[in-house]
Amino acid sequence: MTFFGLAAVNDLQPEKKAESTLSKFKDLLFSVFAFPFVVLLFWAIFAYDRELVYPATIDTFFPPWMNHAMHTFVLPILLGEVLMQPHVYPQTKHALTALGIVGLAYLSIIWVYMSVGIWVYPLLGRFSAAGLVGFFFFNMSVVILLYLLGNEFSRRVW
Repeated sequence: MTFFGLAAVNDLQPEKKAESTLSKFKDLLFSVFAFPFVVLLFWAIFAYDRELVYPATIDTFFPPWMNHAMHTFVLPILLGEVLMQPHVYPQTKHALTALGIVGLAYLSIIWVYMSVGIWVYPLLGRFSAAGLVGFFFFNMSVVILLYLLGNEFSRRVW
């Protein structure tokens, strides 16, 4: 949502300079954070066991259309973005640093568990401590792979 808001503001600027700070930040958000990690991971786990990421009890608060708005419909929009708008991908070391910072910040879900005693995603409660480390390492590996694939896909398109 943040990315698409910035993209709209950037598109409305009278001077579209690829060198502008706003344009660079928009490209960083797209290349590092917007590419379809959430879509892929969510639906893979959902297909395995829905209760692990989106329990059926949530349907009373968040109807299925809202689930698809958050976890499905963003994929064609992101793919359309790749095809219609060139993005300047940051240097790999900057992208990996940004991914690492967000990955570490995401570990705050462990703080939620320690404070409240409830996992944000029920799936996490099924892992041992070593399993959690492995799961988070696997997720970061997938995110890095998606960044590299997105970079290559964008490069080939443009």
